[in-house]
Amino acid sequence: MRFATYLTILMMLIFSAVLLRVRLKQEALIRARNNALPEVIELIISGLQSGMSISETLESLGNVGPKCVQIDFKRFATNMREGGDFQLEIESLKDQFNDANADQLFETLIYANAFGGRNTIKILHELADFLTEDIAIRSEIMARFGWIKNSAILAAIAPWLLLLILRTQESARIAYQQSTGQIFLLTGVFTSVIAYFWMQKIAQLPKSKRLFVIDKNRVKAL
Repeated sequence: MRFATYLTILMMLIFSAVLLRVRLKQEALIRARNNALPEVIELIISGLQSGMSISETLESLGNVGPKCVQIDFKRFATNMREGGDFQLEIESLKDQFNDANADQLFETLIYANAFGGRNTIKILHELADFLTEDIAIRSEIMARFGWIKNSAILAAIAPWLLLLILRTQESARIAYQQSTGQIFLLTGVFTSVIAYFWMQKIAQLPKSKRLFVIDKNRVKAL
């Protein structure tokens, strides 16, 4: 019973650690892409001002853009060289970025590529300024409310520190070796993991709703 209990606890902890690592990695990538958008826009503006087309400018970002987005634009460049459709490839980029701010950029480029526009560079400058300010505000909010995540860590660890202290007493150690104590340990681990992820979810800022998204399922139905 004791071996099975400890094995179950270990498996739950390993699974939670792997899940947390994957989630943190995804969040870090999304945050890096979002923070890189103002730099991406400035590079696009520079390319357009030098006489490059929108497609050529985007393709160049695979080499000169921020590292976190280079792979996306390299894929875009490869697909365009193979005869891909500009709008479809932009829609693919929108799916990869999965961000409302990136949608504004890509929709601006789609419109400018299709109809042209004397004010494209001006609009891009304004969008870059807006995104820079938005990133600064979000960073400040995350810094101020970082205590929520710290509280989640403390709330998850504190009961187990108390358990280690209690196990120094003979009566407590014997109690946790009983079947009831084993069930109590399993329940405690399960609820601690659930509570930790729940607190992490609360600490997240709400994402802006994506407005420029095509419902692919609806399109297929039509």
